[in-house]
Amino acid sequence: MEKIVVVGAGVAGLTAGYLLSQKGYRVVVIEKEDRVGGLARSFYYDGFIFDIGPHRFHTEDKEVLEFIKNILGEEKIILPRSSGVWMFGEYHDWPLNWKVIFKLPLPIILKTVVDLFFKKPQEGSSFENYIMSKYGKTLYDIFFKPYTEKFLKLSPENVHQNWAEAGIDRAVIDKNVKMGNLGEVIKTVLIPKPVETNFLYPANGGIDMFSKRLAEGIEKNGGEVILNTVVDGIECEGSKIKDIYYRGKCLHPKLIIWTAPLTTLSNLLKMSPSDMRYLSIVLYNIEVRGVSTTKYQWCYYGQNDTTINRISVPALFSDRAAPQGYTGICAEVTCMEGDEVWERPDSLIECVINDLLKVRLIKGKKDVVRVHMEKILNTYPVYDIEYPARLERTMERLAPFKELQLLGRTGTFWYNNMDHSIRMGFDLVKDILGTNSPPHES
Repeated sequence: MEKIVVVGAGVAGLTAGYLLSQKGYRVVVIEKEDRVGGLARSFYYDGFIFDIGPHRFHTEDKEVLEFIKNILGEEKIILPRSSGVWMFGEYHDWPLNWKVIFKLPLPIILKTVVDLFFKKPQEGSSFENYIMSKYGKTLYDIFFKPYTEKFLKLSPENVHQNWAEAGIDRAVIDKNVKMGNLGEVIKTVLIPKPVETNFLYPANGGIDMFSKRLAEGIEKNGGEVILNTVVDGIECEGSKIKDIYYRGKCLHPKLIIWTAPLTTLSNLLKMSPSDMRYLSIVLYNIEVRGVSTTKYQWCYYGQNDTTINRISVPALFSDRAAPQGYTGICAEVTCMEGDEVWERPDSLIECVINDLLKVRLIKGKKDVVRVHMEKILNTYPVYDIEYPARLERTMERLAPFKELQLLGRTGTFWYNNMDHSIRMGFDLVKDILGTNSPPHES
C-alpha cells in the first residue's frame, strides 16, 4: 500500500488525507500540536469551549457543503450570522445598514459623500492606493488605515493590495452585499438589502469536531494521525524526495502533502532561508460570569482606542460553549513571533480586560472568572508590498520536487477560509487520482 504523508492536521490536510485514505492509500498525518484542527482547532476548559476566533461553515460550493454535512452528520446546527464593528464609541452592524448614517459624526458623513464625487484614481499596487481609489481618503483615514496598522503591524503603503481584496471579502462574507467601492458602500448603507446569512456549526463541541471526524475516518481506514510531533528531516537525492524523518523514525512516502509554513519547509529541504512572513496571534480566552452583553457573534475593533483586534463569543455559536450562567469571550491580539506580545502575553491581560469594560462587553472586572492565553503561531500570511516576488521565488525553488504538494493557508501562503481549504483538498486529490469526478464518497 502506497504511503502518503500529510504534514499538518488542519482542515486542508485532513480533508486530503481522509479522501486519499478512502481510496486505499496509507495516510500518515504528522501534527506538531497536541490536537487536530490546525488554525481551526478548539480549546476546552472545565465546561467552556473556545475556537480560534469566529470559525463557522459557510459556502456557496455545493460539493463542499455536501461534504461538510456528511462529515458532521446529524450533529450540526444552523445559525444566523450576526457580526459588528466598533467605531467612534458605538457598535454598528456589519455589513453596514442604514442606521449607521445617523451614528457617524456629521463632518465624516459629509467628507465621505464628497469623496464619492472627487476621489482620485491611484496608481501602484499598495493597499493604501487601492483603498484610496475605491473608498476615498475619509474612510481610509478613519477605518482602513488604523485597522491595517493595528492588525498587520505595517504601514498601509507597505501592504499589497491583495490584502485589501482578501480582507474585505473575508469580512463581508455574503456575496449579495456589494462593498467593492465607495459608491457600493453608500448604496448598501442607504438602500440596504436584507442580509440573512446562515452558518453550519457542530452541535456537540467546538469547530474542531469537523477535524476530529476526519481524523477518526483516516484512522478507521488504516491510517495514522500522530500528534505532538514535528518533522525532523527530509532526505533528497537531487530534487527527488526519498525519506521523511520524525521521532527517530523514517518513512519512504510516495508523496508529501505539506500544509505547514513555507519557512519550515525551506529549512528542511536545505534551501536558502525563505523570506515569507506570517503574522501570529495571542488569544485571551476569558471566562465571564453572566450571559453575553452583546448580540454579535464576532466584532471588529479597528480604531486605536483598544488593544484587541477582534472578539468572538462562543456561546452565540453554541449554547454548549459555556456553563449555565456564564459566557466566554475570545479576544484576539495580533503579533509577530518573538515580539513583546508573543513573549509576554500576560503583560496585556489587564489591558485586555480594560478594553472589554470600555467596549461594554463586561459590566465589571469582578465578572472575569479566569483568563486563558493561547499563542497561535503563523496564523496569517503577511501580504507586504514585496510578497508576490518573494512567493514566486519560493515556488520556483520548490517546483522541482515532484513528490511534494503544497496545501492550505500556510502551505500555499493564501489567506483563505475553511471552505476554500476543503476545496483545495478536493482539487489536490482529483489531481493525484487523475480524475475529474468527486473524490469523496457519500
